[in-house]
Amino acid sequence: MIDISAEINFHESQNHPVAVIRFNQMMEVLSSAMRNGGDTRTDTFVFVEVPKMYDHPDPQKELDTIYSELRIPSHAVGFMTAAEIKQVLTVCDNEIDGMRTKCIATAGLSNRVVAGEIIDDMPDRLRRSVEKAEERRRRMGTINIIGVSALPLTMEAKLNSFIVATEAKTVALQSLGHEETGTTTDSLAIVCPQGEQRQMYCGTGTDLGISLARSVTTAVRNSLVKREDFPEAKSFLEHLRAFDITQQSMWDAALDLYVPNPAWETELLRDMFFESLQIYSKDVNVNSLVMAAILLERWGDHDKLYGLERGEFQRDPIHIIADEMLGMQCAQYIAGTRGLFEFHRFDRHKPGIIGRLGPFMDDIICGLVGGIMSSIYTRLFQEE
Repeated sequence: MIDISAEINFHESQNHPVAVIRFNQMMEVLSSAMRNGGDTRTDTFVFVEVPKMYDHPDPQKELDTIYSELRIPSHAVGFMTAAEIKQVLTVCDNEIDGMRTKCIATAGLSNRVVAGEIIDDMPDRLRRSVEKAEERRRRMGTINIIGVSALPLTMEAKLNSFIVATEAKTVALQSLGHEETGTTTDSLAIVCPQGEQRQMYCGTGTDLGISLARSVTTAVRNSLVKREDFPEAKSFLEHLRAFDITQQSMWDAALDLYVPNPAWETELLRDMFFESLQIYSKDVNVNSLVMAAILLERWGDHDKLYGLERGEFQRDPIHIIADEMLGMQCAQYIAGTRGLFEFHRFDRHKPGIIGRLGPFMDDIICGLVGGIMSSIYTRLFQEE
């Protein structure tokens, strides 16, 4: 089996930190790298760190300059990343039943996305990322992965390795609690020595695939931990947007059941309602109850609630009472016994958006809206 150790050196060029990785022999590479991507051969890999919001008109030309200044061979495979390479570059080796692999990775998640989602708010995402980055003195990121096999691979095995490494990257993200699958600029290289006796398979059921997956998972995870790229906790208000539940739609539902009091201006009630939502969006107990309902709703939609037949959840069976229990607890936590009465009133009429929600979501919104409205009525009566 071939030696796959690599020498890593850090340099500076054109005001960019640069990591140069050299193997002791020419290796076969299949990659999506910016420089010399595709099917090629090299013994040298380059990670170039670029600033946040990098927008060079000709990044290839800038790489040419860096290669020339550092005397990097023209065949070197090059990556760009906004992650801090000296801090986050991580190397991990693994061996399963004689199958040795290595992963060299840099990872940052500021421009994270879920694969397949339509990105129509990228400028706003980038703005928020930069704001958070400035707070943490961090930059935006990219996940760059070099996965190395100590044995020569067929083209089929190399392509198989792409799948394994990509799945392993997702496992690394999920192990830290991320819902996203990567960033908008991720790159991957699969590397192996040249030779005649080639491994034909590298699936997740093979020793080689398992070894590669473990190398990639560990390297990416450790790189993210070094960068402190952990998931950001969101309030229930942000999570509710996934169900098209906005503060305005909850107020509209509350207004549908409001019995006008001549002494109270509707605008005042609305302001108090929105203010209460903001207050409870910072309350860990309300967040916990709403998030429990959200997760249970999602599990139910995917028929993952044990004890229900497939498709039964969508019919909102009467023997599910956990949904009402969550809603009642939310209302009672916010407004005590009075909140329970208001919960039942909202649950009976299901005004506005509540009537379009699923079993757990309609009850938790009844509890949230009913509890807040009850607490507002109590405050106003006390002031009188």
